[in-house]
Amino acid sequence: MGDLTEHFSRKEFACKCNCGADDISEELVEKLELVRFIYKKPMTITSGVRCEKHNASPAVQGRKNSTHLKGWAADIAVSGCLQRDQLAGYLRMQFERMGIAQTFIHVDVGDEHGKPSPCLWVY
Repeated sequence: MGDLTEHFSRKEFACKCNCGADDISEELVEKLELVRFIYKKPMTITSGVRCEKHNASPAVQGRKNSTHLKGWAADIAVSGCLQRDQLAGYLRMQFERMGIAQTFIHVDVGDEHGKPSPCLWVY
């Protein structure tokens, strides 16, 4: 049980460097909750909010204008092509912006904040 929605908690979206940054977009979380309801399987958030220091770290190498810095993005873990394909289909029903990597899918609500949309990219 989460403290943001039935399935998601603020801690899952907090910056991974433990700086305390956790101001995640309510719209983003609500869309993820809808996907979780349809998908009927747990979804692991590997990155949500990022502080500037963590975003710029060698481990992350995030873009200077990353939507993670504003709490508008989440990366969801995937393992294997079947899970990636299924989850991408469900996510695309809610999100206009999505990036697909081998081990995660990035979604964001940057379209509401001036980012190009719709937009689909690969890492």
